[in-house]
Amino acid sequence: MARLGEPGHNRPSSMRGAFLHVVCGWLVSTSFAEPLRTVAEARALPTAAAEEGRPVHLSGVATYVRFIPSDYNFSLHDATGGVMIYPAERRAILPGQRVTVTGQTSVSVHGLRIVEATLELGEVGALPDPVRTTMAEVHEGRHEGRYAEMEGVLRAVRLEAPEVKPQRLALDFGGRSRRLTVWLSDYPGGPAQFQPGATFRIRGVVMRWRNPRGQTQNINVLTNAETDVLQIADPPPPAPLGIEAAQRWDGPDEPARSLGLKGVVTWTAPDRTSLILQEGSQAMRVRFAEGTTTLAQPGDSVDVRGFPDLGDYTLELDDAQEGERSSGEAIAPEPYLDAAAVLSGTGLVDRDARLIVLPAKLIGLKEREDDRRVLEMSSGGLSFAAVLPAESELPDTVRAGSLLRLTGICDLVMSEERRRIAKPPDAFRLFLRDGSDVEVLRPGPWWTPGRLRFAAIAASLSLLLLAAWTNTLRRTNRRLRQEVDARERAERELSNERRRVAAELHDTLEQTLTAASLQLNAATRTQSVKPPGAVNPLLLATQLIARSRQEVREAVWDLRLDQRAAIPLGPVIRQVCEESSAGSVQIEFVEEGEAQPCAAHLAVQVIRLVREAIANALKHGAPQRVSVRFVHGPDALELAIEDDGMGFVPTTAPGPDRGHFGLSGMEERTHRSGGHFEVTSAPGQGCRIRIVIPLTETGK
Repeated sequence: MARLGEPGHNRPSSMRGAFLHVVCGWLVSTSFAEPLRTVAEARALPTAAAEEGRPVHLSGVATYVRFIPSDYNFSLHDATGGVMIYPAERRAILPGQRVTVTGQTSVSVHGLRIVEATLELGEVGALPDPVRTTMAEVHEGRHEGRYAEMEGVLRAVRLEAPEVKPQRLALDFGGRSRRLTVWLSDYPGGPAQFQPGATFRIRGVVMRWRNPRGQTQNINVLTNAETDVLQIADPPPPAPLGIEAAQRWDGPDEPARSLGLKGVVTWTAPDRTSLILQEGSQAMRVRFAEGTTTLAQPGDSVDVRGFPDLGDYTLELDDAQEGERSSGEAIAPEPYLDAAAVLSGTGLVDRDARLIVLPAKLIGLKEREDDRRVLEMSSGGLSFAAVLPAESELPDTVRAGSLLRLTGICDLVMSEERRRIAKPPDAFRLFLRDGSDVEVLRPGPWWTPGRLRFAAIAASLSLLLLAAWTNTLRRTNRRLRQEVDARERAERELSNERRRVAAELHDTLEQTLTAASLQLNAATRTQSVKPPGAVNPLLLATQLIARSRQEVREAVWDLRLDQRAAIPLGPVIRQVCEESSAGSVQIEFVEEGEAQPCAAHLAVQVIRLVREAIANALKHGAPQRVSVRFVHGPDALELAIEDDGMGFVPTTAPGPDRGHFGLSGMEERTHRSGGHFEVTSAPGQGCRIRIVIPLTETGK
């Protein structure tokens, strides 16, 4: 029996834990494998779980069907709710038909939906009884996905975007801030049968369109046929009110009834989707129904009808339709002394959207923004903006500091904070119709900020040109001094190079020829006494003369080289290694450190050392592998040539006296460059040559 602390003590509990883990995992996997049987169960899923694709097996009635070439889906309703179905294959379905669906959950801009669905079609019967509700409840987010019935007053009729074929009919109910759109796929009677202002009873499926974050963008009702949109009351004739009487409308608590207004147009928006009507001292904004524009021009008398809606501060006419147009009487703008007078005194509410005129000082003119230009104005200690169409031309004398008389539409600006505490507006804008609404009372000073900037820039450019000319003279003098210094330096370098070549010829060619001469003298003396003994001196003299020829060629190549040039050593040494590879012997090259070009005379010595070391290894060592390691140091260059050949004893290696110049020549060349030469070898252990050459000031 295991005791406390022994390995087997916790075995029963750990076995129970493992068993429970397996059982829980089986239960979870079984619950996930079991399909959801009702719409309510599917809608109860969190969004993340619905996106994972939970299996469903639903049975209900098709209440809405979208069956066109570019789109195929339908809404399935059971006793617990409704959901959109996207079948895996196209099969004709009729509203009221019994359908059994097997598929999986998904989430789209329409919220929950069932995708990859397979269908079992049943009999076609009557649609289920709709949920009776109101448009206000639907706007609160109730009854999503359900087949519902509601009533409302039609505000506007329009067609779907033309790129959608066939186009659906869109019926807009409610104001723009609480709009509900009914989509109608089948409307053989045409759009004219739906009159704005009439009351309709709608039966359809409630849907919410969402943005990618799942937030509601708009609410729609999907219907199958025009019989699902039943007119239950004719549109009452628009109340023929004047603008002053219409402004007394008391908001959304009043019945939705269209108003008929008539007035003179004082302003039209650049996109012609809205205008402003004025009648006497009263004015009102008019916004046209989506997809329609106005043909009226300022000065026209126009009949309009639409629905009242409260704007930022005063009443507006929304979803309007334009009627008859005729020439109207000119509207005289109301004069004001300054901007402070616009926002003070009695009747502030009646100035909203009214044509006024006032003097003001131009502070600045902003660049064109989209379809408008903005003049920053100051008057009576207050600042305001005057906005006019971008294509408008202003008088030439309009510049910063000008005193202007502006005629335009007063647009009272109401902040959210002041609206909440029921305070009047404390700012306004002026909408100007064109450049003729700007009259110059007094031109601004000629020395405008723009001209001052131009003068300052011109003076700065003159100083820059003078400085540039002075700098050019200074550079010319410096270049002449540099050319003189360069010629003197070139002469010094030429003299140094001559001395270097002379010293190298003395150290190599003269010594080699002297040794060859001694061997020839020895052969001559031996020839007369013992002829066979003269062979070895003659062979050695021949080798010495061949060595001298090679040294002469290398010296001539040195003279041809531009000693002022800088040579990148890495690529050259790599090429030497590739060219020296023979048969099965491959020469490996490794470069380390930060590569930098090397002075030509130093590069020549390094290249010769590499060639000589590789040639010696291949000629005398019979290696299987030769490696060349080249290291760029901050103060010196390091070479390491290593092979795995036969090796030798460095202290007993044959030298020039026996015709072998490799090691001794490399050592002498290294010492002439101020470097360090080291040989490490032993019989059967290959050879390693290490060379360190300092980067002197003349060699960098």
